[in-house]
Amino acid sequence: MIRKIICLGLVFLLGIMLCGCDFFAADPAELLTPPALSGELNPISDVIRQTAGDSYVFKYPSRGNYRSAVIREDINGDGLLEAFAFYSTYENENTTMNLNYIGLKGSDWQSFAIQKIVAGSVDMLDFYDLDNDGIKELIVGWQIYGTSEMQLAVYNLENETLTQRMLERYTHFLVCDLNEDSKREILIINANTAESKNSASLFELNNDGVTEISSCELDSASKTFSEPILSNLSNGKPAVYIDEIKGVGAVTEVLYLEKGKLLNPLYSADTKETLLTLRSASFSTTDINGDNILEIPVQKDVPSVTRSDLNEKLYLTQWCSFGGENLICQQTDMINVVDGFAYTIPIKWTDSIAVLKDTDKGIREIYRYDNEEAVVGESLIYFKTVKLSDWESGKLKNEKLSEIMRNNSLVFTCRISEAAKKDGITLETVKAAFKLYE
Repeated sequence: MIRKIICLGLVFLLGIMLCGCDFFAADPAELLTPPALSGELNPISDVIRQTAGDSYVFKYPSRGNYRSAVIREDINGDGLLEAFAFYSTYENENTTMNLNYIGLKGSDWQSFAIQKIVAGSVDMLDFYDLDNDGIKELIVGWQIYGTSEMQLAVYNLENETLTQRMLERYTHFLVCDLNEDSKREILIINANTAESKNSASLFELNNDGVTEISSCELDSASKTFSEPILSNLSNGKPAVYIDEIKGVGAVTEVLYLEKGKLLNPLYSADTKETLLTLRSASFSTTDINGDNILEIPVQKDVPSVTRSDLNEKLYLTQWCSFGGENLICQQTDMINVVDGFAYTIPIKWTDSIAVLKDTDKGIREIYRYDNEEAVVGESLIYFKTVKLSDWESGKLKNEKLSEIMRNNSLVFTCRISEAAKKDGITLETVKAAFKLYE
């Protein structure tokens, strides 16, 4: 009898868990009692409870420099910290986000203003003085409840008020000064992948509110956008670099402002795509040579050495700086994404080599190549990735390989030909040009 009761109880609980009814609250977090703030935040906790009641849930920004549900910042430079609390309440079957602006009035903390928005969470936030009036604006990214859509809001905090100055859909946003007027703007990246309409828009805050300075189209085939990076062109002009993933690989787009117009010079209006930086592997834009200028990875075809049982195509990666007109190669790498290493090709070899790729055997071999005759010449460097156990056992002794470096499980080796040695290649120069990827 007891066994039957237990079984019936388990069936009942399983039925509740699987049914589509509203037996439980839509968001289990709404059932939690909000944690009390301790120490110097305790008076702020009292203000939140007085304005929100007992049924609220703290919300934490998921990205950015500020990750607390209660953030303190001196927005007007008077030496006093204001507090900004993020929490949700469940009202009329909707989750409502609350931004509570709390400050000192005399010696007491009080709520100055509350902004409510129908959203599910806080993406990120920051503080910037966008209109150069000495008071920082609050910039908040909200994730709309029940969707993946983000909305960027800009709040003015003057005179103990919380005024929304802007609300725009976004995928990424970046605060920057692209027109070099010592006043920051907001760049919004908006990806509409469903309609293949991706764009970037630059906004500024002035006495009339937030206005759009300029906008431009982005690669229509891009599906995923990395965080935009604020940097400079090779000529020193401020610019924003955006790495993107599309169906056939990855691209980088570079945006900058010229005579009040937002430009994307690598983009083709005819094809609605960015083809000049197209590559099959998703390497990211980075300062590859330590010159404080970002280089863009660009795919370069290289003649492939084939064998009867092997026909693997390999591409070199050219790291190019951009000055607004032309991509200028700064470094060329042979990258092995399977074994996790890169070898920087000597400049004098860049346009006169062919490469053999054998992924299964961990082999990359560089040959001299005659472009005019399309003829593969002598071997220059032979690279082979081997198991650490095989290397230490001496199995490969007869292959006359030299160790470049190793990790916990692999040894990266090479064999340098006499022809390469005549070109000044030594084991030391190979080691200096060799890099492991994590």
